[in-house]
Amino acid sequence: MTRIHQAEVSKAEADANIKRKLNVLQSWLNDGIPYRQTADGNTLLDDHDQKLLDFYPRSLRQFKAWDASQNCEVVRSLLPTIIATGNDTLAKRPALEEQARRLIAGIRLRADSQINATRQSELKRLTGELKVAEATIRIRNAEVREQQRTLRRIESANVRLEQKVTGDATEFKKMYETLLAEVETQKLLNAQLTTQLAKVSPIRQVGAT
Repeated sequence: MTRIHQAEVSKAEADANIKRKLNVLQSWLNDGIPYRQTADGNTLLDDHDQKLLDFYPRSLRQFKAWDASQNCEVVRSLLPTIIATGNDTLAKRPALEEQARRLIAGIRLRADSQINATRQSELKRLTGELKVAEATIRIRNAEVREQQRTLRRIESANVRLEQKVTGDATEFKKMYETLLAEVETQKLLNAQLTTQLAKVSPIRQVGAT
């Protein structure tokens, strides 16, 4: 395995690892952060008998360090394989880093909403849910904008490719027509030479007798 191939494999694995983390956060933002449980499945409570949320990254630093060891055993068993992400690894992927920032902001709002659901009034719970919904919309809008930028790049590349294909086809047609003309010229010349040869041949035969 060459060094270049190894580097490509490592890059692909790093991309996949970051995306798995982002997918988990997106899932929790949509469906709720899981609660911390004991090994036999009982939900843990704090000193005020409120459910304890399991670990979720509250910052980009925690997101990079997140490797599932921070989660309880029950939640960890449900997570995909994730490992810590290096600082430079995420920094070299600005689009994924920005997506992580947006999801972390949204997941913090989701955590507040879940806490308020058990501690405070229905009004505050609904207010928290509204904030989560607004954060989700911002995330989706950002993803749409990124997809639009990607689409524009693809369309631009397609236009350049079409122009190249058209140019190549035009050039090929010119070459073909030039060669065809040359062939016709050669045919005419050959016909003329054949005619001249036919005229000369009897003379040569008479001279030879």
